Amino acid sequence: MASLWSGERGVVLVTCLGAYFLSMAMIYQMSPFFQLYAWQTCHASTSTVGLIFGAMPTACFIGNLAMGSMISRFGVEAMLNSGLLLLAISSLGFGLCDSVSGWLFWRSLQGLATAPIYTSISTRLARSFTGDGEFNKVVGLQEVFGNVGVTIGPFLGGVLYQYGGFLAPFALSACLHLLFIGITFLGTGPTSTAAEPLMEGETENAEDPNVTVFSVATVRLLLLAGISMLCLGVWGGFEPLLGDHFMEVLGPISHSLIGFLMSLSAVPSTFGAMAVPFLADRLGEQWLMTAGLLIYSVGCFLMGVHSSMPWVTQVSGLLLIGSGWGLCWTPVLPSMVETAARKLSGVPPEVARHQVSPPVSSIFNAAAALGEALGPTLGTWLLAHGFQEGTRLLSVFLFLYAISAHCSGPGRVAVRPHLSPNPQTHLHSVLRAHTM
Repeated sequence: MASLWSGERGVVLVTCLGAYFLSMAMIYQMSPFFQLYAWQTCHASTSTVGLIFGAMPTACFIGNLAMGSMISRFGVEAMLNSGLLLLAISSLGFGLCDSVSGWLFWRSLQGLATAPIYTSISTRLARSFTGDGEFNKVVGLQEVFGNVGVTIGPFLGGVLYQYGGFLAPFALSACLHLLFIGITFLGTGPTSTAAEPLMEGETENAEDPNVTVFSVATVRLLLLAGISMLCLGVWGGFEPLLGDHFMEVLGPISHSLIGFLMSLSAVPSTFGAMAVPFLADRLGEQWLMTAGLLIYSVGCFLMGVHSSMPWVTQVSGLLLIGSGWGLCWTPVLPSMVETAARKLSGVPPEVARHQVSPPVSSIFNAAAALGEALGPTLGTWLLAHGFQEGTRLLSVFLFLYAISAHCSGPGRVAVRPHLSPNPQTHLHSVLRAHTM
């Protein structure tokens, strides 16, 4: 792992993970208090709040459709810093607003800002870490940093709102994003160009134009993508209502404590993501994703249980949701890449993975954005009409989906003809891998 952090690649890793952590922490800081504030300010209903929450991932989904060509034209650094600047402006605008229409507008701009941020980060990491198993490792690190951001964000947002008012968390977000724009220039290097990693000795792009989203979109691949949609969608349905739910179930508690409770699920998720490489080697990615969804299902069920020990059920539910998320989310993208790569014949496995990565990543990110967009909208409608019944339905659906995805198996695919590898031909990073 030490070689990942050395030389120019280390700078790329630090800046990408730092930007990802910051955006995750600042975007989700409003979860503990926004529903109550929106009601107090303009009597916004829970369904309206759900639409406001869902505006960001919807805009992010739309923005991602153009990110490939935008990055090719303007470069990774330009798009990353443009996203950070737009996120700073839109965060400040959201904090200064006091109407539903204004919140929808600024939240949508936040979504358009996150599209270049996330896509640029993924592009830089993919171009910089093309060695055997390197991309899987940095994806795991990215999830850890994101989970830490989600852990800190709601708690910090609740504290800032309680002691500084509605504007305080968004003003801090704007300042930090502006400061980080300068920091990202430290990672400027060859990965800022539009060039993709090439086969050694070649001058043309190694991509196969016949490998598209439609050519890789098998039933098995779409079921795997559905796991990322469910992870974000189910939690997105809970997120806008948890503040009210905790006060109803646990009694009058502070916004800081609400933020702390909402951060709890990210703690086991972080440790789960760290453990995935070890567990996947022993249990297999398929069993790991199934177990994660089943644990997630039990956690959802506990959130709706009325008992004489509400703190035990609520905290247990949050911890199980986070544990299940960490176990099932992290292996999804690598599993999708392997599933799609098996369909290609006549090419070495490492080349197949390289060729299918762009369309597979598009499907993965689209499914995640769709889940994040639909979750607050449908979840606030379902759970607002009966939190206990709604959590039971979600729990049953997660259980059934886990069984369906597991039974679909890795799929029967044509076996690639064995090619004698040329030892002088292999994928390499556009950044030199420095020795330890």
